[in-house]
Amino acid sequence: MKRLLFIAAVGLLATNAMAMSSYDAKSVSCGTVHQKIAQEGAVVLRYPSHHPGMMMYNRYVTNSTMCVGQGGSSRTTIAVSDDLKCPVMTCNTTTGKGPNKNQR
Repeated sequence: MKRLLFIAAVGLLATNAMAMSSYDAKSVSCGTVHQKIAQEGAVVLRYPSHHPGMMMYNRYVTNSTMCVGQGGSSRTTIAVSDDLKCPVMTCNTTTGKGPNKNQR
């Protein structure tokens, strides 16, 4: 019984450690985005879709070491409250096929 409780407690700690912060891109500044990514290693930013009423999201990271199992990282931009082209890094999957092998 003690062993089962120990395993459950470790599982809860692991779940909390893997939780990732999520922010609304339109309500944070570019500096805040960079600060949060540097502090946490990876964050999720939500942003409006081209379809009215829908939200999209993506995961942004400090570097490619945060993309284990997802390929590598690449530079991109996201519109935030004070900058329409805030530079960030995101993970991209590699397929190994054709001229666009770094994209899926």
